[in-house]
Amino acid sequence: MKCVRLPLLSRDFLLGHVDAESLVRHHPDCKDLLIEALKFHLLPEQRGVLGTSRTRPRRCEGAGPVLFAVGTGGSPYKPHLHLLFAIHGDCEAYDTRTDRWHVVASMSTRRARVGVAAVGNRLYAVGGYDGTSDLATVESYDPVTNTWQPEVSMGTRRSCLGVATLHGLLYSAGGYDGASCLNSAERYDPLTGAWTSVAAMSTRRRYVRVATLDGNLYAVGGYDSSSHLATVEKYEPQVHSAPLPAPLPGAVRWLACGPPHPTHP
Repeated sequence: MKCVRLPLLSRDFLLGHVDAESLVRHHPDCKDLLIEALKFHLLPEQRGVLGTSRTRPRRCEGAGPVLFAVGTGGSPYKPHLHLLFAIHGDCEAYDTRTDRWHVVASMSTRRARVGVAAVGNRLYAVGGYDGTSDLATVESYDPVTNTWQPEVSMGTRRSCLGVATLHGLLYSAGGYDGASCLNSAERYDPLTGAWTSVAAMSTRRRYVRVATLDGNLYAVGGYDSSSHLATVEKYEPQVHSAPLPAPLPGAVRWLACGPPHPTHP
């Protein structure tokens, strides 16, 4: 039973079926594995400490890394500036083994200024702008079936947001809701299908970039509706806050950031 990834089963299944099994109840080692799985569900902030080989989804044998390009778009149509941007839900994937791009299934909603991150073996498209309004909706892509499916929507509409994954949880921070820049943040647990509010940033930021490093989240730069930002904020999941790191040398909003080495979501 130690080879079974119990933590990746739903909490309802663990309590309704696994816990009801007499062989599990009367075997100390099996009972410990069940407790481990339940702790993984009940203490999402501690998943970095509780993580084992049983908490990580299996990876397809022989499959190489794949890079996805999701959606596109820019500002709405501005005839006086002679600018026109198409917003769509098209997606492409780059296979490192073949050195080729290929088209995959399109998202169900067209999205620009969308946040994208992977949790386990699924790719999540979070929020964005559809050409009419800022979005709270979320959808996920399954590369095995080449399909997108709807996920639970965020509590807040967000475009130009920052997203990142940490310990199997998906975080969204900042962005723009159609009226103002946001400093709020929320966290999605794919195992429970629920969004939870987490500590807000001290500064409102859109076009912010979020990355993980050493078990923490960093919100870097952005735009607060009046100026570009050089400040950086750090979020420690176990304490829900952290001291402010040193600022960037200069203010930025159109940037990219990431860890210096691969991490496991």
